[in-house]
Formats: sequence, C-alpha cells, structure tokens
Amino acid sequence: MLKVAQGLIYPISSLWNEESNQGQRTVKLCTFVGWQLWKRIVRKPITVSLFNGKRFIAYPDCPVSSGVLYTRVPNSRNILFVRKHLSGGTLIDVGANVGSVSLLLADKIENAILFEPNPVAAARARENLARNQLGFKVYEFALSDTNGEIRFECHGGVDVGAHVVVNVPDSQTATRVVQCIMFDEFLRQHGDPDFPVSLVKIDVEGHENSVLRGMRQFLAEKRPPLVMFEYLERTNLEQTISIFAGVGYRVFELGTNGPLAVTGRVEPLQDLFACPLERMPEMGVASVGL
Repeated sequence: MLKVAQGLIYPISSLWNEESNQGQRTVKLCTFVGWQLWKRIVRKPITVSLFNGKRFIAYPDCPVSSGVLYTRVPNSRNILFVRKHLSGGTLIDVGANVGSVSLLLADKIENAILFEPNPVAAARARENLARNQLGFKVYEFALSDTNGEIRFECHGGVDVGAHVVVNVPDSQTATRVVQCIMFDEFLRQHGDPDFPVSLVKIDVEGHENSVLRGMRQFLAEKRPPLVMFEYLERTNLEQTISIFAGVGYRVFELGTNGPLAVTGRVEPLQDLFACPLERMPEMGVASVGL
C-alpha cells in the first residue's frame, strides 16, 4: 500500500505544479483519478482533444497518454517556446514514438517526417496522424551515424525508454536488430523535403550524438533554425556542444530568464536547444555572464 501511495505522489505533484494547468488543476486531478481507473478496468483506448485542436488516441499501456491527459500542454515550457518560433516548414521528428510532438506542433508546420524504429509505436503514430487527416510520413527505422543495422533495446509495447545500444553482447535478449541510416544519406536517397526544415526534434534516449553526427552535412548546409534534443545524464554533452560548434551552431537551455547559452555542465533530464550562430539574436539567446 505504501508503494502504491509513493507511486502516486510524483504524477499528482507534477500535474499540480505544471504551469499550463493553472486554472485547471482540479479538473486535471479528476482526470488523473479517472484515467487510473479506466486503464485498470476498461483497458481500451480513448480519443482526446489537444490544446491546438488536434486529436490524440490515448492507449492505457502508453506513458505518453498520461502526459497528454494530465497537462493542458505536455512539456509546456519547451513546446510553447518552439511554437513561438515556428511558422510553416517541415519538422524532422527523430524518436517520434506515438507522434505526440508532431501533433502538438501540427498547426504550426506544413509537413513532418517521423522516424521511429519501434513497430508498435510507429503504428500508433500513423494511427494518430490518420485520425487528424495529416499526410506526414513515418519511417520505421533508426537514425544514427552509420548505415545498415543497429541493435535496439525495447521492453515491449510503446516503451518510451526504448533506445539504440552499442557494444552489447549478442546474447542480450532485450535487444533486436533494426535498420538504421544517417540522415544525410536519407536525404541523398529521398531528396530534400517539399518545405524547408524549420525544426529538428531528437529524443532517442542517449543516442543523440550519433544522430547529430549523421546529419552534420544537413546542418552545415541547410541551416535549420532550431534543434530541440533530449539531454540525459549518460549523454556526453561536451561532445554534443563540439558537434554543433563544428557546424556553426550554439547550444542553449531555457533558463528562468529566457534562453541561455550552454558552455559547460547543465542539469540533465531536460530538453536543450541549438540554433545557428547567425540566429542567436532572433532566438533571444543570451551569453553566459550577461
């Protein structure tokens, strides 16, 4: 019983303190209770409306569903910042999972290309796109810094922690082989998107640097104005900063007073951003010490 109570404290605290839930905290708390009962008793998906009018299919076994149901704007601080700087163009959604980020930004873009090697998550992403009559394309393979095959760890369903692994023994049962490709090679095979890329979002559970190495030519030549990427404790941030610096980008975080350039250690378990040096004033990025 104590373990159950402890497991409820974090989600309740999170939804209560979430900025986008201001004025709706009681409603969201009731939603939390209702969803906990629904996914244990009924165990069927439901379709819910997002804040931008798009529709999302919430499956009981999908952790992303909880974020969508418990908050007015999931990951609100970062999503609202991105939306502020989007006006058309193409979203490159790397590690798309069930397509929630593409839906949250769908009304601000003209196209999206989603990459998701988990077949269950990819199928649900297509289902969400079809539910909204969006013609975005989902590619069921991983992006990396090599072309061919790579091992992918997934513990079933739409595991949000699923990720590419390297140097793993062949006997590890939690992994399977999936197709992978460098984004630069993907563009050589498929051509440039119909609309210029306006945002690259990368959420690949620690494999971000490999994805970035595989798109260096694209970043250097096409200069997408904004990259949003997940930063985990196991990520080599110094390497990340170096990769971006090599193509003329600056990494920054959303500080309490706005975007702030990152030069050293920052707190992990957050989304960081990068933009071309020439776009720093447009993004409002302040240098450390200013």
